[in-house]
Amino acid sequence: MNILLLDTATNIEIVALRYNGIVADKTMQTQHSHSVTLFDSIDSACKELNTTIHSIQCIGVGIGPGSFTGIRIAVTTARMLAQMLQVPLVGIPTQLLFASAIVHSNVHCIVAFDAKKGRVFAARYQIMNNSLPQEILPQGDYTVNQIFDVQNNHEIIAVGDGSIKYQEQMKKLYNNIQFIPDFIPSAEKMIHLVESLYSQNPSYYTDYRKVLPYYSRKSDAEVMKGLKEKKD
Repeated sequence: MNILLLDTATNIEIVALRYNGIVADKTMQTQHSHSVTLFDSIDSACKELNTTIHSIQCIGVGIGPGSFTGIRIAVTTARMLAQMLQVPLVGIPTQLLFASAIVHSNVHCIVAFDAKKGRVFAARYQIMNNSLPQEILPQGDYTVNQIFDVQNNHEIIAVGDGSIKYQEQMKKLYNNIQFIPDFIPSAEKMIHLVESLYSQNPSYYTDYRKVLPYYSRKSDAEVMKGLKEKKD
């Protein structure tokens, strides 16, 4: 199955295309707006595999939580392409995408992105051999302490800029934890996740309108608007 995967919820822009069993991986860290680079990355992946977007049979997209603007860019682009190409669209939490690329087995994985204000957009999973990550703590907006409310004896692998930012605090909460700085998830593993989820229930993913951004919290603008309305 020819699959395009997109995620722009963090400063890591995930663009990967599998065509005829070969993967073009254009995933990279970027300091630019994803709106500037995303379409160029898609075009570059197509050219590397000597194909066009019209060969795509399924699209996967990270829905967050993460950067408000970043989430919108990937989800809007993926919905537009799915509608235009009339192909299935699989929305996946961004944290699950990252967790699916962890190569360790029989460990817990924390995927945490900096949400500012002392909080992280995070989730926690159990990673086992040859199976999809099993959710322990669903993706959401947490304090660091809340991530460790679930106690266990497993080694924990922590990835994402939030885990690096708060690693000293995390070490105090749990000593059997390993951090992977600058973690870039594997395109092949993430595409395998898209395919696995799609194959479990193909009919569910036929309507692109079901795929919506997951922000996990209100934006600052929404909060300010709510406060203003209360005063009025």
